[in-house]
Amino acid sequence: MTEISKIGRLADQSIAEPLLQKQAATGQSFADAIKDALQEVQVVQNDAEKAIQAFANGEVKDIHTVVVAMEKADLSLQTLMQVRNKLLNAYDEISRMQV
Repeated sequence: MTEISKIGRLADQSIAEPLLQKQAATGQSFADAIKDALQEVQVVQNDAEKAIQAFANGEVKDIHTVVVAMEKADLSLQTLMQVRNKLLNAYDEISRMQV
């Protein structure tokens, strides 16, 4: 019986409370998370560009480093585009909801 009462107390707590507490603790909003993701992609893209320039100038002899940097940039851009597409689809779904 004590196990059931523990579950009952847990059910009384709001589901969103931990999320709100975590968001308040980090102080990061959804917009900030998106901006951070965009900045990370930009950094990876810049690193790939620098690797390409270094290889073109003859500073880097290892083509594998350049290819890995380019693939990281490509993968991060593809991921960003997929997240954008999912966000746009979610926005469209929400805008079609009847209130």
